[in-house]
Amino acid sequence: MTSSIGKGGTLPGHEAHASVLPDSLLQSGAADSTDVRGRQEATVFATLAVLWRRKLLLLTIILLGTATITYVMQSLKPMYRATAMVQLDSRRVELAEFKSVVSNLTPEAPAVRSEVSIVGSRALAERVVEKLGLLNDPEFNPTLKAPDGADDHWLKRVTKAGVGALPPEGNDVLRRIVQQATALFHVDDSPNAQDPDQARLLTIDTLLRRIEARNDDRSFTIIIEASSVDPAKAAAIANAFGQAYLDYRTEMNRDLTERVNQWLGGRLIEAREAVRGAEEAIRGFRKENSLLELPPDGRNMVQQQMNELATQLTAAQAQKAAAEARVRQARDQTAANNGAAIPEVLASALIQKLREAEAMLERRLAELQQVYGDKHQDIVNLRRGIGELKARIRDEVGKIQKGLDADLEVARIREATLLKSIADLQEQQKGIEATGIQLRDLERAADAHRTLYRSLAERYEQTMALKNTGALDAHLSAPALPPIRPAFPQLRMSLGVGLVGSTALAVALVLLLERLSSGLRTPTQVERATGVPCLGMVPSLPRNEAAWNLPLHPDSRRAREIGAFREAIQTVRTMACMPRKRGTPPKVLLVTSSIPKEGKSVLAANLARSLAGLGLNTLLIDADFRRPSIAKLLGYQPQGSVADLLDGRVGIDDLVHQETTNLAVLGNAVGTPDAHDRISSQAMSDLIQWARHNYDVVVIDSAPVMLFSDALALSFLADSVIYVVRWQHTPLDTVMAGFNKLKSVDSAVGGVVLSRVVASKHVKYGHKDDAYYYALHAPARH
Repeated sequence: MTSSIGKGGTLPGHEAHASVLPDSLLQSGAADSTDVRGRQEATVFATLAVLWRRKLLLLTIILLGTATITYVMQSLKPMYRATAMVQLDSRRVELAEFKSVVSNLTPEAPAVRSEVSIVGSRALAERVVEKLGLLNDPEFNPTLKAPDGADDHWLKRVTKAGVGALPPEGNDVLRRIVQQATALFHVDDSPNAQDPDQARLLTIDTLLRRIEARNDDRSFTIIIEASSVDPAKAAAIANAFGQAYLDYRTEMNRDLTERVNQWLGGRLIEAREAVRGAEEAIRGFRKENSLLELPPDGRNMVQQQMNELATQLTAAQAQKAAAEARVRQARDQTAANNGAAIPEVLASALIQKLREAEAMLERRLAELQQVYGDKHQDIVNLRRGIGELKARIRDEVGKIQKGLDADLEVARIREATLLKSIADLQEQQKGIEATGIQLRDLERAADAHRTLYRSLAERYEQTMALKNTGALDAHLSAPALPPIRPAFPQLRMSLGVGLVGSTALAVALVLLLERLSSGLRTPTQVERATGVPCLGMVPSLPRNEAAWNLPLHPDSRRAREIGAFREAIQTVRTMACMPRKRGTPPKVLLVTSSIPKEGKSVLAANLARSLAGLGLNTLLIDADFRRPSIAKLLGYQPQGSVADLLDGRVGIDDLVHQETTNLAVLGNAVGTPDAHDRISSQAMSDLIQWARHNYDVVVIDSAPVMLFSDALALSFLADSVIYVVRWQHTPLDTVMAGFNKLKSVDSAVGGVVLSRVVASKHVKYGHKDDAYYYALHAPARH
């Protein structure tokens, strides 16, 4: 495939050039590539930047939320809270040194918490209901209809205005919603007033929700707080709970003391009869055996002899055990042919001398065997001497074993003798002590009965004295007074709750919106996700245009936008044309993206213009056969399409459009089906090879990777792939899916370009990168 398209545009000897860019431009590109890799912002500063960027939304939510919550809370019915204090005293007062039936309060926290639980129990709440007549109070008995709707739950009061503002057909729906919501707050919307048991239970439940008993874990004080719409009623309820707790402890002491007295009375009668019976038994036994006292001297003498024999028996049994152990060890070593390891053998001086002599003869035998044969007379004599020594050693070992057996037998005989002597003394003692033992048993039983009787009698007298005493370990130290100001709602608390809640909600919503924004925004994010450099950040223009050589006023906003766009294209040009590791700059550049409308065609057209502006003979090929846009973008009508060229229906001279002196374009007039077959054909390969030989740089605009496989096939023909990602728009998963497709076929991805960057929004992120300085300082070109 030949053409004259290169006339006046092909650089002489371009095939041998090491670089098609000036050295100064390559050096500036290296510096820019270093600047692109900025360090990552700290997490806390990044979060603050997000909040600052969305400060208007943040402040709006905070103000509206604070105002709404404050209004709702302040519109609720005021609630007063009264506080009473009950002091628990662990130092119980003892009357006349009498011990109470109920033990003193222990200083441990669990014991105090148990008392706190009693204060807030249903039993005490029922007493307070009866005492204060709360069954007849509509505030606590929901079965009674309160005047002016005072029985409405706060949730119903808050929504009542909204229900009334709705049209009639909406009231029923919202009313059902309110009923479901109030059910979650244990609000019975229509209790049965005819059931007294249910009314009592509901009243107690309401009262328990209005009462709180607690302890600070540092003292013995129980703090009782009661809430009511009436301050006097709140104080009365708090004091009633405190008094009910004191009455409960008094009744508990009285009931327990009464039960103990009844039990002690029965046991006292039984103990008195037991003492009488024991004393009668002692008198009868003495009379029957004619005993006045026991013979203590004879008993003590026999006992002393038995103690001495027992001591000797213990020593004898220890000696026998040691002898048995030595014999057992000796037998085990002999059975294992290791008699030399017996401790007694090792301690025998004679055996040691015999072993030394044996060892000396063994060494002498070893020396002679190196000189003479086995039948030499000296060797025979030495072996005979060694055998005699071994025989003597075996005899000595046998004597030691017999000695051990003899020692064991002596120990056994001694043990048997001592056992027999002890048995004889025991028989002798039985006769002496038989009578004394029986008498002492009777006396001990009588003493035990007397001790129990005296203890029961003393305790019975004490409990009778304490029977009518009240609770001495607790008192109402600080009765509740009617509060002056309501505890709820308070303006400061409402503002605080509204501010904290709305701030938390606002921050959560802002961070959630930021989280949902899954696109890439900075070169650092691009490089961390893809592992390749970010070639540049191209600002967005109001319209898709080439943005080159447009006559603009130098101070106009439009001029600055175009200037920033051109500077970004020049940065991409510099980064994309950097020489590779082997020193050769890429000559065929493939521009593609993940999905449509990411700005790849605009980038390809302007990149080709920029390269041509350097004096490089540049060819721009529109390889997006399905949705061609290069010709429309440059404003001309092609006479055919690249597909016609590949099929041989048109010639290269008929299709090439000379846009500028150094820029030629191969465009498409309309979309073409079966694009992949043509792109994968030999004709496409020949076209790219022809372009390599006739142009300094070839820029190919390809179809998106996620929609078609055209870019994958073209990547084999390109020296470098420029992957275009739309700023803050294309999801990261989509970017990585397309990028991984290219990597899976070993495409030479040179880098990523962030396109269509909205500079005004990007500046708010605070990232000091290319787009930031383009937006602030980019000059206008004219």
